[in-house]
Amino acid sequence: MEIKRAFELGREYYKESEYADVNREMKMILSGILDIEESYLIIHNDFDISIDDEKKFFEILERRKNGEPLQYILGHQFFYKYDFIVDEHVLIPRYDTEISVEALLKVAKAGDEVLELGCGTGCVSISLALECPNLNIDCVDISEYALQNTLKNVEKYNCKNINVIKSDLYQNIDKKYDIIYSNPPYIPTEDIKDLQKEVQHEPMLALDGGADGLDIYKRIVKDLDKYLKDKGFLILEIGYDQANDLVNLLKDYNTCVLKDLSGHDRVVIATKGDMDVRKFRSF
Repeated sequence: MEIKRAFELGREYYKESEYADVNREMKMILSGILDIEESYLIIHNDFDISIDDEKKFFEILERRKNGEPLQYILGHQFFYKYDFIVDEHVLIPRYDTEISVEALLKVAKAGDEVLELGCGTGCVSISLALECPNLNIDCVDISEYALQNTLKNVEKYNCKNINVIKSDLYQNIDKKYDIIYSNPPYIPTEDIKDLQKEVQHEPMLALDGGADGLDIYKRIVKDLDKYLKDKGFLILEIGYDQANDLVNLLKDYNTCVLKDLSGHDRVVIATKGDMDVRKFRSF
């Protein structure tokens, strides 16, 4: 079977699916199976695929048809500037979360102590560490699976300035930080059943934010003063309709809300120190 025929058959498989960018998926699947650059697929679309690779291709299409996320099938996801190992026990990195990395880079200074609560794959902290190797970063998660996934990515990129800790939020933390970051579960429990089929394959621990979606935010803010330095920054990723709730939770702080590329509220920044919002106008 030629590559161009694989594309045609793939489109047929996806005809009635909820996945919008079929061509993008085909490129990712075929480049992964054949271990070649995506550009090669277009230039050499008459290249013959082996019987074994053809079998793998259709197996992946069947798994996708059943809603399994492509990132879990392929075992990786590109995020920010880097490619991260991903398995079915962690939340898949989203492009919208790259706004969080940009925000962290705007406030981080050499020598800062940084804490990430709920590291998942470790993609945010590792991206930050690779861009700013003079930071000291602690990544925590309650999930042993997430910690192992983060450690794989830390080792992949040889990040010497990242420490991985098992902790339920601040439970095993005993110092203060210049920056605390989190992208916690924030979907209201009742809304989870209405999520896309593929999102429902992701771990509930990383999705379910309680009745109002704010359970973990409330816990983070409740003890924030014990773990954030006086003029430190808290940076939180939020759901598109949660900005007002978070600003109210952080009423004792100066706050700034950043939008993602779709124009939705995506990140809240809070500090008791001065905040120059002009830093974030390019977002």
